[in-house]
Amino acid sequence: MLLDVSLEEAQQLLLQNLTPPAKEKLSILEASSRTLAENLVAGENLPAWSSGARDGYVLHANDLDGHRKLSIVGTLSAEQIPLTLNSGETIEVRTGGVIPHGGTSLVPHEEVEIGETEIYLEKAIRSGEFIRQAGEDIKAGELYAQEGSIISPGLISVLAAQGRTEVQVYSSPRVAILSLGEQLVSWKETSGPGCLRDSNGPLIATLARRDGAQIIALNVVGNKGRAELVTYMQEIIEDADLLITIGGTYARKEAETKTLFTEMGGEMLFWGVPIQPGGHNGAALWNKKCLISLSGNPAACAVGYELLVAPVIRALQRKEPYTPRVKAQCLDNIGAKGSERRFVRSYLTTDGSIWRVKVLPGQKPGMIRSLVNCNALIDLPAGNPAIEAGTLVSVILLDPSSIRLKQAENC
Repeated sequence: MLLDVSLEEAQQLLLQNLTPPAKEKLSILEASSRTLAENLVAGENLPAWSSGARDGYVLHANDLDGHRKLSIVGTLSAEQIPLTLNSGETIEVRTGGVIPHGGTSLVPHEEVEIGETEIYLEKAIRSGEFIRQAGEDIKAGELYAQEGSIISPGLISVLAAQGRTEVQVYSSPRVAILSLGEQLVSWKETSGPGCLRDSNGPLIATLARRDGAQIIALNVVGNKGRAELVTYMQEIIEDADLLITIGGTYARKEAETKTLFTEMGGEMLFWGVPIQPGGHNGAALWNKKCLISLSGNPAACAVGYELLVAPVIRALQRKEPYTPRVKAQCLDNIGAKGSERRFVRSYLTTDGSIWRVKVLPGQKPGMIRSLVNCNALIDLPAGNPAIEAGTLVSVILLDPSSIRLKQAENC
C-alpha cells in the first residue's frame, strides 16, 4: 500500500485497476448521453430514395433552361410509387415525395406560374436543385458512429431513420454508498440531541447520478458493529461495481475504513492524498472492484468525490475520465494557507472570451454553503503564495453544462 501519494498517482492507480465495463441493450429513447458499445454501420441508404426537398414540380433534364411551359401530368405524395417523367412534362411532389424516373431537378411552387394544366418556368434551374439524392446523407455500409462515442439526440435520429429500435451501450456503473459515524442518522429522520442528519450520502448519490451511475444502496451504517459491518460491505459489493464509504478516514491510531477494507479482504491501493480539503481518503480493490473512502467533512467529501470518484465512474462507462481545465481570472484575493495543494470551491463564468472565477464563501472543510453554487475548483499548487484579484489561475470545470455566459454574481 502506498501512503500520501500525489493526486495524479492516486487517479492513475484507480483507473489502471478498473475492470472492462459491462454492456447492455437499451431502447434508443433511453440511450441519450450513454456511451456507444458497438460500431454503427448503415443498413440502408439515407435517404432511401431520391426525394423532394421542397413542395414543388419535378423537371426533366431537358427542361431546365427556363422560358418554357410544361404540362402537369400528375401529383405524387410521399408514399406513392413514382411515375415516369418525360421531357415537356412535370409532376407535382410533396416534401419527401419520391422523385419520378427521369426527374433531375425540382422547382418550388413559389418560383413558377401555375395554371390548371401546366406551369410556366421562367428562370433556368440547376441540375439536382432541391433533390435529396439517395444515400447523399449516409450510404448503405457506411460507418456512421464509432464505439466509444457519446450518444447524442442527433445520433438517436439517425438510429430511428435506420429502423433501429435498440442500441448497445456501456452499462451505468452500480454504486453503493455507505455513511459511517455513530452520530449519523438518515436525512429522512428527526435529528435528536447529539445526532446529525446525513447530508453527505445524498450529496454523493446526486453527484454520482450526474456522472451516469445508478445508486443501488444509500445507507447510514454507523450503528453496526465492526464484524457486522464487514459482512455487510462484502455482501453489498457483490452487486455493485463501486463501493464508496464516507467518514471513518481519520483516527488517532488507525483509520476505521482502512481497517474495514482490509478485514473484508480488500487489497489497499493507497491511503492519503496530500490535498486540502479531502486529504484523508484511500482506496482498495476487492475482487477487482474499487472501494473508495472519502472524508466525512462535507466539503472534503465533495472535493474527494470530484477528484477521485468521478473519474472512475466516467471511465467505467468508457467516457473521458477528466473534465476540462481552463485559465480564469480570479475575482478575489486568496490568502496563502498551509503547504499542501489546495482546491478552492468556486463559481466559474465566461462572457464568451474571458473566463472569470469567484471564490465562494464558506471554505472550511465542514461547511456545505460553498457547495450550493460550486461548479469549479481552483487548483492551487502546494506552497502557492497568496493570490491577488485579477491573477490567472488554473480551474477545473466540475459540470460544464452549468457554465453561464455572464459575469459572476453574488453566490
